[in-house]
Amino acid sequence: MRLFNKFLQDTNLRDPNLLNAEFTWSNLREEAVCCKLDRFFYSSDWEELFPNARQKALARVTSDHCPVELDTTKLKWGPCPFRFDNSWLNHPDLKEKFKEWWKHEEFQGWEGFKLMKKLKFIKEKVKHWSKEEFGDLGKTKEELEAKVKGLDLEEGRGGLDDTKRRERETLLLQFEGLVFKEEVSWRQRAKVQWAREGDGNTRLFHKIVNGRRKRNSIEKLELEGGVITEDQEAIEQELVNFFTKLYSSNMEEAEVRAARKLKSSHEDVNLLKEKLLEEKGRRERAESELSKLQEFHTSMKKLEDELTSWKLMTKDIPGISCCDDIPVKFGALQKEVIDSTKKEGEATARLKQLEVALDAALIGKQNAETEAELMREKLEVTKSGVNRIELMVSMVTEERDKLRNDINEFKRAKSDGVGDEATSRSLLQELESSLAKKEGYIKELDCALFEQKQVNSSQHEEIKSLNDRLKTEARKVKSLEREGDQLRSEISLLESKLGHGDFSAANTKVLRMVNTLTVDNEAKQTIEALRTELQKTKEKLQAVEELKSQSGEAGRLVDSDISGKIVQLKEQIATLEKREERYKTVFADRISVFRRACCELFGYKIVMDEHQRPNGIPVTCFTLQSIYAQSDDEKLEFEYESGTTNILANDYTSQREISQQVEIFIRKLNSIPAFTANLTVESFNRRTLS
Repeated sequence: MRLFNKFLQDTNLRDPNLLNAEFTWSNLREEAVCCKLDRFFYSSDWEELFPNARQKALARVTSDHCPVELDTTKLKWGPCPFRFDNSWLNHPDLKEKFKEWWKHEEFQGWEGFKLMKKLKFIKEKVKHWSKEEFGDLGKTKEELEAKVKGLDLEEGRGGLDDTKRRERETLLLQFEGLVFKEEVSWRQRAKVQWAREGDGNTRLFHKIVNGRRKRNSIEKLELEGGVITEDQEAIEQELVNFFTKLYSSNMEEAEVRAARKLKSSHEDVNLLKEKLLEEKGRRERAESELSKLQEFHTSMKKLEDELTSWKLMTKDIPGISCCDDIPVKFGALQKEVIDSTKKEGEATARLKQLEVALDAALIGKQNAETEAELMREKLEVTKSGVNRIELMVSMVTEERDKLRNDINEFKRAKSDGVGDEATSRSLLQELESSLAKKEGYIKELDCALFEQKQVNSSQHEEIKSLNDRLKTEARKVKSLEREGDQLRSEISLLESKLGHGDFSAANTKVLRMVNTLTVDNEAKQTIEALRTELQKTKEKLQAVEELKSQSGEAGRLVDSDISGKIVQLKEQIATLEKREERYKTVFADRISVFRRACCELFGYKIVMDEHQRPNGIPVTCFTLQSIYAQSDDEKLEFEYESGTTNILANDYTSQREISQQVEIFIRKLNSIPAFTANLTVESFNRRTLS
């Protein structure tokens, strides 16, 4: 038996007491032999899990051994009373909270009653605060252990990076804090005064508390008839009946009545005081409500007058018979206004196009007039050339006639026999050759005169066509002017319909079709291409201007073609520049909306700035200011470069509290969002609770 007891001591096993029997086996003979052979053993760890375990012997029916039952049913402890937990004293905000709660409510009545009310109020506040700040320590410990175990498994599979290692260190610090709080709480429950905080005696405290609970629990009770029961409900009912009979006996009935009477008198006094205070409060509320009633009557009268004016106004509005028709009418009017503004926008765009076309027509008219003037000058030059040629022809004709007369005279002299025959023959040959030359020259002049006449006729035809073209352009200009006047009158009519002259750019909105980013990029590319083409055209135009001095006609013809092309290009550039300005306006509005949304959603006003370092590397700087900031100096500055964001030091981040948060959240945990979120919560608390 000593060896058996030594084995139990070495293995640290527990042998619980047998509640309802002294032995579990007997030989069932006259010389009775009884022993406790059957029993349960369990370890101290199992005892911590089931501190209320009980060992009971059952009736022997089929064997000489008693069946042994180990009951692990939890005892019914009833409602848990409120106790002050010493672990709350380690919380830094407890004293300030107590001051705030103590000053929060003021109760009326005698001092003991006020103290009782305040303690009750503070008890409820402490319960609520403890549930929010501490919660279930055991559940929180299990969650932290699970996270640490997951990180350990991950480390075994492939190692941990710096972020995961810092996370594991943070979890261990939180776990140590929870263990310390649990130790303080269990030391208080165990009523141990000799242990110091931080000794790590939680297991010992568990054992002391479990042992004290066993000593303070009633596991079985003998009833009036001598029956022993272990039923917890029966034990509870028997205790209630016993103490009810005890305090309602005849010997103490008079004292009880006197005590009750005294208590009821105190309660009546307190009740009367409370009723008096309630009546005073009701009177004050009634007086305030009476003043509010007068104000309410005044506001009701104003509302009735306003309602009457609205009714009269609705009668004056055509198409409205009741108040339900007003939203429909307003919707119709809004739709009409939108349609009018849409038509006005279309008319304005069309008027702009007509103005561009009118400018092009005026330029064409000026070009045609210039060409007609040039053709007139050419015609005058041609006419002068023709006159000169005709004069030359007449002079040559006179000379030819003179030569013919000389020849005829010479022939007559020859026939008369005057002069030497050889001399006459040579002179005749010279005259004939001269005459032949003159005739050839006359033929050439005739050909030139014919060609000049053909050129003159073609120029006359060209001048005629240019005049026709000029008349056509003039008609187009007049039609465009008429259409422009028509559109201006239509715009003035729409403006009068829109607001009877009360136009406000802040209240009137013009509907425009917003293109997508793809269309915007295409428009920008088109603008760049047109600018390039315009530059090339200007270079060509400069080359043509240089060639103008060499060939006037060719330069003018090319100039007219290029001027038309330049007009078209200018029109396209003007349209695309307007579209680009409209895109810029839309993008600026969207960017402002996005910034306001970021400020409302995340609580920070963000200002972006770009600059370059001395080495030429571009760097983007962001300045963040919380909407709960109490001064303009509370700003955070960040630097973004190549996908990396770093916080910059300033006067605000150099403060001790902010620098500690920067060290924890940014340096150790590498989480800027967690830093900004924690800072937002603290700023909100300081602003709302101060």
